[in-house]
Order: sequence, then structure tokens, then C-alpha cells
Amino acid sequence: MVLTLSFAVPVLCLLLLMKNKVDSVDLLAPEEVTAAPGGLVEIACQYDLKFKESPKYWCKGSIYELCRILVRTTRKTQHDRCSITDDREAGVFTVTMTSLMERDEDKYWCVISRSGRNVYKSVRFKLDYLTSTGDFPSGTA
Repeated sequence: MVLTLSFAVPVLCLLLLMKNKVDSVDLLAPEEVTAAPGGLVEIACQYDLKFKESPKYWCKGSIYELCRILVRTTRKTQHDRCSITDDREAGVFTVTMTSLMERDEDKYWCVISRSGRNVYKSVRFKLDYLTSTGDFPSGTA
């Protein structure tokens, strides 16, 4: 049986697309989270148990490849107002951000580090001024 290039290329593309779909269930995270200014937020990143020994990290930035790592499970697990814990039995790593402020609004990434291609999922964080404790952005009170 001879495979022609016109047949092989679409099949390979389909297989790559299917692989990306399989990887997407390896890591689950909320698409968007909100919290009040000055408060805290916890983000649960659930992963397949085959990754329980893999390092995990939380990074900030609109593009994954350029994001800035804030905390990781392999180093000091707290930095500034951000911390990370990994429950390997449950297959969940949790990121906590405290004393939330306007500059925290951004796109973040739950990441599992592995050889080859990392597994990652984006999470958008926004402040919710309607549930704040009386602090209003200037010009709205």
C-alpha cells in the first residue's frame, strides 16, 4: 500500500488535532475567576494523576510562551502575594493570590512541566468591584 502525500498530510494534521484534544483533559481549570479588590482568590488546577510527580507552576501573561512564572511547586511555594500547593493524591494544585489589586487583572496559566511539551491551561482573572467591601474605583462612588 502506497500512501500519497495528499492523503498523509491531512491524516497527520487530524492526528495532531486529536492529540491536542486528549491533552486538554489532562489539565482542567476555570476559564475565568473573579474576586473583590483587597480579597483573595483560590484557583484549583485539576490534573490527571499520571502527572502527580511532575513539577507545576503558575505564570502570568497574555501569551503562554512569554509568561512570567510567579510560583512553582519545586521551589519556595510562596512569593509575594501568591502561593501554590499540590495535593498529589487528589490530583489538584491550588494557587492562592491575596491582597488583590487592579494590576493583578490579567491572563494566568496553570502549567504542568514535563519533557517534550508542557501541559497548560489559561485562566483569566478579573476584579469584581460589585462585591468589594466598600472600596470603589475612583469616579464610581
